[in-house]
Amino acid sequence: MSGLLSLGTRAMFASQAQLNTTAANISNANTPGYSRQSVQLETAGGQYSGAGFFGKGVNLTTVSRAHSDFLSTEVATTGAAASSDAARLEQLQRLENVFKLGEAGLGFAAGKLLNSFTDVASAPNDASARQVVLSNTEELASRFRTVAGQLSSLQAGVTQDIKTQVSAANELAQRIADLNQQVARVKGLGHQPNDLLDQREQLINELGKYISVTQIPADDGTMGLFIGGGQRLVLGNNALQLAAAPDAFDSSMVTLGIKEAGVVRPVPENSLSGGSIAGMLRYQRNDLAAAFSEVGRMATVLTTRINEQQALGVDQLGGTGGPLLQSGSPRLLPNANNTGSASPALSITDATALQASDYEMRYDGASWQMTRLSDGSSWPYTPGTERDGLTFVPGAGAAAGDRFLLQPTRLAGTDMKVATTDPRDIAAASPVVGVVGTGNRGTVGVGSLLPKEAHASLGAAATITFPSATTWSADGGLTSQAIVPGQPIRMNGWELSLTGTPVAGDTIQIRPVVPPATNNGNALAMLALRDEEMVAGATLTDAYASAVGEIGVRVQGAEAAATMSSSIAEDALATRNNLSGVNLDEEAARLIQFQQSYQAAAKVLQIAQSVFDTLLQTAG
Repeated sequence: MSGLLSLGTRAMFASQAQLNTTAANISNANTPGYSRQSVQLETAGGQYSGAGFFGKGVNLTTVSRAHSDFLSTEVATTGAAASSDAARLEQLQRLENVFKLGEAGLGFAAGKLLNSFTDVASAPNDASARQVVLSNTEELASRFRTVAGQLSSLQAGVTQDIKTQVSAANELAQRIADLNQQVARVKGLGHQPNDLLDQREQLINELGKYISVTQIPADDGTMGLFIGGGQRLVLGNNALQLAAAPDAFDSSMVTLGIKEAGVVRPVPENSLSGGSIAGMLRYQRNDLAAAFSEVGRMATVLTTRINEQQALGVDQLGGTGGPLLQSGSPRLLPNANNTGSASPALSITDATALQASDYEMRYDGASWQMTRLSDGSSWPYTPGTERDGLTFVPGAGAAAGDRFLLQPTRLAGTDMKVATTDPRDIAAASPVVGVVGTGNRGTVGVGSLLPKEAHASLGAAATITFPSATTWSADGGLTSQAIVPGQPIRMNGWELSLTGTPVAGDTIQIRPVVPPATNNGNALAMLALRDEEMVAGATLTDAYASAVGEIGVRVQGAEAAATMSSSIAEDALATRNNLSGVNLDEEAARLIQFQQSYQAAAKVLQIAQSVFDTLLQTAG
């Protein structure tokens, strides 16, 4: 009799546990990170008798969760990669909006400025045409300042975003450490704390959205988390703090560090494999820096070339042309950890050779090493020599290990402005004019005489003599040169384009102008800058179009990467949910199944009671 009661009681307990577990599954069907649980049963063994073994019922061994370490790690890893790509894409889309197209773009404004020299060339003494040039110059400078200001705002925004997300990651790391402690505390009970494990796994997934972590389980049930190729973040119940530290060169930028014992150790950015923090650091270091450099390079090159051409001409007051534009100076930043006392200098000695990049100079105690950060190219550097249009003079006092960041164009657009407000300062005239000889017999004439480069004899008088219809010589020299159709005669820094055909003995006199100069030679040279391939072998308009295209390519690449990584993360999550998720239809079916089991167990007890009553009545 007692055996029947025991069997019924065990069956009821087992069914009750299954009903409770199923009800919990249904309750948490929509709880993020919850893993479906199930009651594990085993037979209670048999009792031997002369007729064989009689079953003793069922034992409840534990409650387990549907879980796979591999799938859970996949969800965390792929989610971190997707978060990184999504964060970079979001920032790049903001950056793309800075580079306006059409009439709102920098390329249009630059072309508009240079085209305005057409009217000055037509009427060099027209004050209104000169004023239009100044107005267009101011508009161009304003657009450069606006773009540079927007880039600075993006830098400030991404810096703040990284700081905010670092704080969120620190909070999650601490909560994971607390859960580690709770898990370790119940580890000795011999059963898995399913809900605590689910909560910890969910927090790890959320942490991975900020920064990718490597998970290493410990024997006590805790989960160790490591970042950056092995740096400890969470170990047991102890969580270190991430820190968004100012860059050692540029304090407006931020780097990632980890704080331990009061010291912030840097985490190499290239060691971070995922998470939104990694995506934004990559955007800051590569994409945004490239945009700063490209805009600054265009501002520097255009300013330099316009001012160089201005200096070759003569203004309306009879003086040599002064600067028309001003742009920001190159910036040189020492590393915060330098131990030497050197105060180096950086100058741009060839603007047209500039690359859209920052540079790092490193001193090893004997020699300098220069690294172009845009592509990682590196080479030994001899102080005072020119490289990529830059000249670096370190001065005395550098110590081994000292580093300097060169930002030749970072501030060029930010500080760009018009250098003069007087229309008469526009050097529209050439310092020399060409006059056809009075005794000429041919039809040769002066098409244009443009000052092109600084030369000691640029303003000097000269005589071009034509020994024949196809040759010319300078100042009556015996050496003659061939006239190449379509190409000007270059001499003393100017270029002379001919019209007509000379005959032997014809001459053209090159004469210095007498102030006030009224020719349009330098205005035409200014206009020619529109078609000059001054920025990396392209005109300024084409260079801007190329910059816009490059940003577009970066955005497209980021979109493709984000779409792909998001799809992979969704697949990983779906696979994990197929194993661990709660299917309400299945749970409803189990609920009915376990209800019937419970009712059957109750029937066993009812029959046992009936049998016991019959026995008592029989016994009297």
